[in-house]
Amino acid sequence: MDESKILKLKTIIEKLHAGVGSDAVKKEFEAEFGSVSAEELAAAERKLMEDGSIQVEQVQRLCDVHASVFGGSVEEIHQGKQVDKTAGHPAFVFIKENEGLKAFLDGMFASAVKTYTQEKSDASKADLLSALKSLSKLDKHYLRKENLFFPYLEKAGITAPPKVMWGVDDEIRDLWKLVIRNLEESNSVLEPELAKLEEQVRSMIDKENNILLPMLQGCMDGDAWLTVARDSADIGYCFNGGIEGASPSDATTWYRWNASMSGKLEDEPKANTQGEIQLPSGHFNLEELTWMLNTLPGDVTFVGVDDKVRYFSEGKDRVFPRTRSIVGREVAHCHPPKSLPVVERLVEDFKAGRKDSESFWIQRGTQFVLIRYFAVRNEKQEYLGVLEVTEEISSLRSLEGQKTLLS
Repeated sequence: MDESKILKLKTIIEKLHAGVGSDAVKKEFEAEFGSVSAEELAAAERKLMEDGSIQVEQVQRLCDVHASVFGGSVEEIHQGKQVDKTAGHPAFVFIKENEGLKAFLDGMFASAVKTYTQEKSDASKADLLSALKSLSKLDKHYLRKENLFFPYLEKAGITAPPKVMWGVDDEIRDLWKLVIRNLEESNSVLEPELAKLEEQVRSMIDKENNILLPMLQGCMDGDAWLTVARDSADIGYCFNGGIEGASPSDATTWYRWNASMSGKLEDEPKANTQGEIQLPSGHFNLEELTWMLNTLPGDVTFVGVDDKVRYFSEGKDRVFPRTRSIVGREVAHCHPPKSLPVVERLVEDFKAGRKDSESFWIQRGTQFVLIRYFAVRNEKQEYLGVLEVTEEISSLRSLEGQKTLLS
């Protein structure tokens, strides 16, 4: 897209931000951008955000106008790339969730809103509250999108659309929290906010089906989709998106079925990153790993299956002294005789599978020390050792209310 069109897009976004009506902006938008691809348009938005000309929040104002044009005159994103609708594919599951969501909005949700609006009774309030809480399960759908899909767009250099869509997701989350809280606390509904909530949820369905999923087809290969299929179960599903409420074994079956598309039934080693330590979920060089562990709050110590100390972190504010001479030492020799029976019994319980964790705490003057032990097991639940985590938490005990990134 040439610079003149990018500047025109900036002008249109600024008009929306200044409060110009969306219908008027839509006409101008269609007249100016009806002949460009959605991909070009997304690239123009990204450029404007990256050079600081506009903010993500401003682009969000354009999102609905943008989507209405995508559905009509603008060429399909990544023309020729179709969304994979093979049963079990993450894109298929995502679409099925949206179908279930639409059915819910048209059925239970619409009925609850209509009845409450007409009656304002305790029963209709309870039904509406239940419907709103069911709608908030949509958070799982959005979390999968934000944490599993968006990273692949970003790796492909597509950074603006995910930011805009995530911002709208958060607006939807804030709206349902507001409406639920108001209904619970003041026994009434903010009807404009309720209508806006439904409108934004329905609009997001269209954006996901018609913009996000086709765009992903151009950014993700088979292995990427397998990763998403495997990790989706950790976040969860909603609105009967294929396997809502499925047991872990069922979820594994879906992953294996997906894996059969590329002949993979298990994770294969990642491509070697020269000189780095490879882990299933990422990689480090030695300096990064050392100082990441040393930066963790508190101290961590690992004792292997042979009951010998294998590792301890060396943070700057250690709760208990540790010296490197303890590496290789029997854990029984690292504790005073009076506490040794407790340690030995705890390790025996971990090895036998009778316990997975245990906590102790000590008051030392103004300090409050929490000491936690965890059995370390592999995916077959075989015992590998003990992790000790020690932290001085007096400052944490006084926390109240909340402090978020938006505070």
